[in-house]
Amino acid sequence: MTYTTAALLAAAFALLLDLVILRTRITLTRRYVVFTAAMLAFFLVVNGILTGLPVVMYSSHAIIGFRVTSIPIEDFAYLFALITPTVALYEFFSARRTRNATTTHEND
Repeated sequence: MTYTTAALLAAAFALLLDLVILRTRITLTRRYVVFTAAMLAFFLVVNGILTGLPVVMYSSHAIIGFRVTSIPIEDFAYLFALITPTVALYEFFSARRTRNATTTHEND
């Protein structure tokens, strides 16, 4: 399996987790877009340094070859795959905790 395939599958799973499994739909909110833009700014700096020096190198057989500065395009899907489940799980458990707290107070 190439890095391209793995990154795309991970990104697809992250989206599925958000929209279908947990149903948080966080990826459809403005708040998520703003958060992702902030993460993207840091990602561009750090990943740009790591791939530009090169501390991290990719086999030309494992990636498509299109790069933003020195960053393979697949790394953007990887970033999405890392951020989205974390935020979706946080939102899911926060909402669940709020529902449980409300139910507990109503029963008192």
